[in-house]
Amino acid sequence: MELNFKELQFHIGDEKIVEKMPKLPAGKPFEEERIAFLNEVSKRLLSDKEAKTYSDVATFAFWIRRANMEKEKREFLSDHRLRMGRGVLFHIAPSNVAVNYAYSFAVGFVLGNASIVRLPSREFRQTELINRAISEALGQEEVYKKWSDYIVFLRYARNKEINDYFSSICNVRVIWGGDAAIEEIRKSELPPRAGEITFADRYSICIVDAEEYLNIKDKERLALDFYNDTYFTDQNACTSPRLVCWMGEHERIEEAKEIFWEKFWGTVEKKYTFRPIQYVDKLTNSCLAAATIEGIHVIRMKDNRIVRIELEKMTPRIQEYRGNSGVFYEYELGDIMELVPICNEKLQTIAVLGDEMKVLPLAESGVKGIDRVVKIGETMEFGFVWDGYDLRERLTRKIWN
Repeated sequence: MELNFKELQFHIGDEKIVEKMPKLPAGKPFEEERIAFLNEVSKRLLSDKEAKTYSDVATFAFWIRRANMEKEKREFLSDHRLRMGRGVLFHIAPSNVAVNYAYSFAVGFVLGNASIVRLPSREFRQTELINRAISEALGQEEVYKKWSDYIVFLRYARNKEINDYFSSICNVRVIWGGDAAIEEIRKSELPPRAGEITFADRYSICIVDAEEYLNIKDKERLALDFYNDTYFTDQNACTSPRLVCWMGEHERIEEAKEIFWEKFWGTVEKKYTFRPIQYVDKLTNSCLAAATIEGIHVIRMKDNRIVRIELEKMTPRIQEYRGNSGVFYEYELGDIMELVPICNEKLQTIAVLGDEMKVLPLAESGVKGIDRVVKIGETMEFGFVWDGYDLRERLTRKIWN
């Protein structure tokens, strides 16, 4: 199969590297030279004044630093005697999240693979900064130059022939995106022994213990944590909570709600810039939800920087009108098991303020959703286990126990 390379916009690498990638040797997971390269990228990002102004870039840089990779290596080696990378990975990044592609690449790289990465179609400054740091690291020292053959970042318009080509030469295809995007990519066949990992359309929720919240001294900090979980990605990330469930006595919940949303509105007002279309979309979404879902009402706020929609009963229909840029459903939980109807395959993360073990009966009940339970403020913290997949297993070959 041949490819018209003129339709590709290369950001790192070129067509010659793409052509020779299938012949490259697979590497050992967490080998020193790969850790050193990622650490060099980390240092460049953390010393870049502009990069540090983006918390998602700084978080990525911190995650790929040597200390963290060495910790992951120790854990990996404690379970595996010998594993090797799979070969060539073809990553398709989501169009609306700036840094996701970088984590996907870094995981594949440190596990011993070469990567062809289709960048987000939307242009982000964060993407430019990360790509620049990687390019500079590749050209800094001879020891890092060899990794140029293992890294290709590019953009291209939707094109099945291009997807066909990259799918035909990969050993694992990694798709991040909505269900429709996955369906489209899957029209391109994989080689018989190639694997595939799909990170489909998901959503997340949070649970707040009212008493726990009222006892917190630094409520501004929690507001910032919740902001980073939600507005930092325009609530587009699958990790962004869209439903806020309250637990506790009704009077205390009402008291906690008033303070929580007031503090949160203040944070959003300071940090977030709305476009007119976002106001319109949020109004449209809340009107459709109110007209379609029985027993809900929109709670009046100062303005629609935050849209709150209160539920009388839990229903999976909220998935149909979940909105973004600050649309939140609210529900007062009497029992954790009331969440069973929405804990289907679409539910990814539950962020909790309070005792996380309260979620355990729900997780053990047999629901097919829930892949992560974390604290508020930690929903976007990436790991080698994601969406229930252990990427250390899926992106390597087991050779020797």
